[in-house]
Amino acid sequence: MKVKHSKYKNTGILFELLTRQLTSDTITGSQSKSLSFLKKHFNSKTELLKEYKIYHTLATQKYNKDSQATMLINTLIEAHEKLNKSQLRREKYNLIKEIKETYNVNDFFKAKITDYKVMASIFNLLENKEASPLSIVNSKTTILEHITGKQLSNNKKNVVLENFNKQDKNTRLLTYKVLLERFNNKYSGLQENQKTLLKEYVNSVSNSPALKSYLNQEIKLVKKDLTKYSKKVEDKVVAIKLNETKNMINSLDKKSSVQDDNVINLLNYYELINELKTIHG
Repeated sequence: MKVKHSKYKNTGILFELLTRQLTSDTITGSQSKSLSFLKKHFNSKTELLKEYKIYHTLATQKYNKDSQATMLINTLIEAHEKLNKSQLRREKYNLIKEIKETYNVNDFFKAKITDYKVMASIFNLLENKEASPLSIVNSKTTILEHITGKQLSNNKKNVVLENFNKQDKNTRLLTYKVLLERFNNKYSGLQENQKTLLKEYVNSVSNSPALKSYLNQEIKLVKKDLTKYSKKVEDKVVAIKLNETKNMINSLDKKSSVQDDNVINLLNYYELINELKTIHG
């Protein structure tokens, strides 16, 4: 049964999309309003932050026993019921209004969502007043399985995030500043084509037709450039290698989904093209 769900009203998704937009803006060197939105709408005085903490706990907390997971779910449902709903609605309305005024909404909400099914189930459980008893049971089951499921690859990330959230405000801001500076330093040497690719990847769903179409178009351009430079280089061995490289690059077919390796490979091809441009113009 499909859960009735609104990305626009899902606090967990709104928070994640803002952080992803911040990452995307950082990569491209754009001035980001996402950070100011996060500070303004998710601070200690807002009900939005309280609701986000409930979403975050349900999405990240892990237990081995069903009884512990069930107790957690019930406790957080009770905590959510105690929130000031009128203030929460007002805060969420103002946040969504500012997002719509700042970003292209269609592009903004196309971004890749971590554990989308879980986030939708949390929304259905906490906020969907029209939810049927059966959909509530399905949502609780999804969340219960997520909490008790063994996802070792995510556990280390969750520990880091939990430790970060336990820090006082000034420490968190300082930590964020250091991380942002390191991020900028790490990616300061990227060329425009590489930055654009990363931005497209951050802002897209991994199997979206738009992202796949973008990658295939870029692959065509890379192959075209390799053909051009293979004719310019004087070293025949290098020319042969360039042609071999070109023949190894394949477009994504209709059945394929975009994987991290596809993006990494294209970044490497960009690096090769950028070096050839520097040498041969």
